[in-house]
Amino acid sequence: MVKKLQPKLRFRGFTDAWEPRRLKSLHRQPLLVSPVPSQTYISWSVPAFSTGEPEIVKGSEIESVKQSVNSSDVLLCRINPRINRVWVVEARKDTDLPMIASTEWVVFTGHNSDSYFLSALFTSSRFRNMLLSEVAGVTGSQKRFQIASVLERQEYFPTQIEQARIGLLFEKVDNLIAAEKRKLNLLQKKKTALLRQIFGQKLRFKGYDNSWKPRRLGEIATVVGGGTPDTNNPLYWNGDINWFTPAEIGSNAYASKSERRITKEGLEHSSAKLLPAGRTILFTSRASIGLTAILMADACTNQGFQSLVVSDRTDMFFLFGLCNQIKKQAIRNAAGSTFIEISGKQLAKMPLQIPSLDEQRRIGKVVRTMDSLIAVATRKIDLLKLKKKALLQQMFV
Repeated sequence: MVKKLQPKLRFRGFTDAWEPRRLKSLHRQPLLVSPVPSQTYISWSVPAFSTGEPEIVKGSEIESVKQSVNSSDVLLCRINPRINRVWVVEARKDTDLPMIASTEWVVFTGHNSDSYFLSALFTSSRFRNMLLSEVAGVTGSQKRFQIASVLERQEYFPTQIEQARIGLLFEKVDNLIAAEKRKLNLLQKKKTALLRQIFGQKLRFKGYDNSWKPRRLGEIATVVGGGTPDTNNPLYWNGDINWFTPAEIGSNAYASKSERRITKEGLEHSSAKLLPAGRTILFTSRASIGLTAILMADACTNQGFQSLVVSDRTDMFFLFGLCNQIKKQAIRNAAGSTFIEISGKQLAKMPLQIPSLDEQRRIGKVVRTMDSLIAVATRKIDLLKLKKKALLQQMFV
């Protein structure tokens, strides 16, 4: 007896086997559009995906041919499938502007399929791995999956009614994630606006009216560079000393555990320096200058950092809040032909305005509170994504 093909987790009442279908049966050939300069469009561009909202754009600002899309179309991006960009086209109720999309999107339409079911299927890790196996190109943005090969792939589908139930569930999960992202974005904007007022001395705590004093960054923190042990020497790696790279910094306010670790011998035979926990702000100094994190466990870094070991007479959270100003100055003063970089000496000479230690601590408390709220919001999003991932693994064949 042949066992019916069905997922591990299903809604009650559904028992039919899932049926195979080739993806090309859901694919719609692109209807190319040359934008009219005087017309305004709703555009599903690839850069706009990260914002969660399509762009409203004038035809005169569009420099390439686009494709027409319709409400409920599902867009699957060809570029660098590891990022896994999938978008359901939703018509806006407040406008009837024509809808277009980049030709980098492959368009799937709802012929006997539910849009949100398709979207969930396309965002599953199994489907992403399939796309990665069909990639051609060099690296990064040059990588694209081969459309013809992917469209020949076979996926399994339940009845339309079961698809709709599954699609509605994932639509609700995606809406929850989007809502939490909006809350996070609002918190980040509030933090930026508040700190701009505070560090611009337009907003001060009651009782503090003394002028802030000019200081060089090197007077309130020691700037420490990093290094990399010989990667061909196994005695230098897989130890118990944290060793951070810039790719690990920027998404969280705190850093405690690195992806790779080095040994004591690796530390001693490189230019890397051990940085103290609770007193160090990691500060990236190359390419993406000014990514920061407060170090929560002793660690060292590669040469892509000029980290700030904060003095006893400076509040660390105050200086952490000031890092956006430091970043702007660093970018202005950076140099380099292959990639821009700010040196430790340049960073140490950077002029700043610093209040009394007591006022620093009051400001530092605000910075810490805002970062805690942002961390909680970020954690909520991460947990929702984990729940979605678990559901995807169990609810699809």
